[in-house]
Amino acid sequence: MDLLETHDENRHPWELSRTDCILNLLKSKITKGHAVIADVGCGDLYFSKRLANEFDCTIFSIDTGFTDLHSGHNKITKLKSIDVLDNGSIDIAVLMDVLEHLENPNMFLRNLSRKMSQKGAMLFTVPAFQHLFSKHDTFLKHYRRYSRRALSIELSNAGLTVENVFYFYSILYPLRLVQVMTSKVKNENDIINNIAAWKHDENSNLTKSIRQLLNIDFNINKLLRILPFGLSVCAICSRP
Repeated sequence: MDLLETHDENRHPWELSRTDCILNLLKSKITKGHAVIADVGCGDLYFSKRLANEFDCTIFSIDTGFTDLHSGHNKITKLKSIDVLDNGSIDIAVLMDVLEHLENPNMFLRNLSRKMSQKGAMLFTVPAFQHLFSKHDTFLKHYRRYSRRALSIELSNAGLTVENVFYFYSILYPLRLVQVMTSKVKNENDIINNIAAWKHDENSNLTKSIRQLLNIDFNINKLLRILPFGLSVCAICSRP
């Protein structure tokens, strides 16, 4: 979760599902042996800790917002920048909702590419569609949102090889579109979808049902890539 989001003990089913689905994607990339993983823009370490439980790995959890570099976990090292990583040292890089925070993604992506091992894989998610840009994006200090084509161009221009790119959480797109359009017409603040405001715990029937529905949505979009819309975009890349 973004460090700008407030948080209590309950995880939103959107966050739980995204973690489930990205971990499942990584299983095909981490096929054997020990992996070195960079969780870039890791926020509050939720995904990093799930990674540590799932794989034999060393994790570099990187976020410019850290004020304390003590992770409390023997697999996780907290850093404030990728610059301190050795070139060629990372097997897997995961950047969930990071690129939209960067004024110059191209320079950052080229630097990240140098940190990757020869067969390293990079996985990105970004928020979809500039017409959904709202006061919530401004609050989170986003510069932009992406279409599938725009993300492919961004990554290709940085010299990366794009293996797959698809929208996901298509089922949430109409709801979010209505929220954003309504807030603009009424000139109201739309930070009603703060994912930290979820009031139901992980084991509640509501959370489990929504989580399962979103997992199905993600997997259908990943396999078929036919829906031209979604709340987010996912891309899987490699070094040239």
